Amino acid sequence: PAAELAAWQDALVTFMKKLTLKVARPIVLKSPPHTCRIKLLLELFPAARFVHVRRNPYTVFQSTRHLNTVIMGAVQFQRFNPATVDEAIFARYKVMHDVFFEERGLIPAGQFHELAFEDLEADPIGQMRLVYDNLGLPCFDGIYPQLSAYVRILAGYRKNEYPALPDALRERIAREWRRTFEEWNYPLDGP
Repeated sequence: PAAELAAWQDALVTFMKKLTLKVARPIVLKSPPHTCRIKLLLELFPAARFVHVRRNPYTVFQSTRHLNTVIMGAVQFQRFNPATVDEAIFARYKVMHDVFFEERGLIPAGQFHELAFEDLEADPIGQMRLVYDNLGLPCFDGIYPQLSAYVRILAGYRKNEYPALPDALRERIAREWRRTFEEWNYPLDGP
């Protein structure tokens, strides 16, 4: 409803103003739900720049399932039905990416950069340099030392490992999220 949308917009603008006052530099938001809010964000912040990190849909499903299962136990007020977790993942991902594909064309040239998570993982500094270059962000050389130190700290990090997806679930992911596989050239028989 319009009143709820206006309240959300007012709250986001107020939040961003507070953050800007605190740090006095451009703010970076890492918020997956913003993937389907491009039009709204451009209405509020026409000069906003967008970075979209795509990832293999099979891995996204497993990671989201793990996240939801772990977080539900920490934040729930009532028991949840684990069977509904998968349905929620399917629904949210599809809605979010359908809107993303519809709205990404609204982003003006020079304000959007997309990269693969796998490329970011393999070459974090090179990929961040591309983000800076493609979005016209200044001072990559100024952040290079901190970024390089951070990447060195992460060198021993071990990602979560997930068991193989059952065939029926893989087929459903491939069927329901087919567009993301096709848009980003992820193989249906991949990990």
